[in-house]
Amino acid sequence: MIGEIYSGYLDVAILIWLFSGLFNLFIDTNKYLQSNMAKEKKVSRVLGWINIGIVTVWFLVIVLVKVFV
Repeated sequence: MIGEIYSGYLDVAILIWLFSGLFNLFIDTNKYLQSNMAKEKKVSRVLGWINIGIVTVWFLVIVLVKVFV
C-alpha cells in the first residue's frame, strides 16, 4: 500500500521545494530590496514562507505515513 502513495522521488522534490523557498526568502528579497521594489519584496517574502510551510507539512505527512503504515 505504501508503494501506491509514496514515491522515492518525493524526498528530492521536497528538498528542491525547500531550497526554492529559501531562495525566495534570502536572495530574491535582497535583490528586490536593493532595487527599491517594495511590493515585489513583500510578495517574495510571503511566497517563500508559503513554500517553506508547504514543505514542512509534506515532510510531516511523509514521516507520519512511514511511521504508521
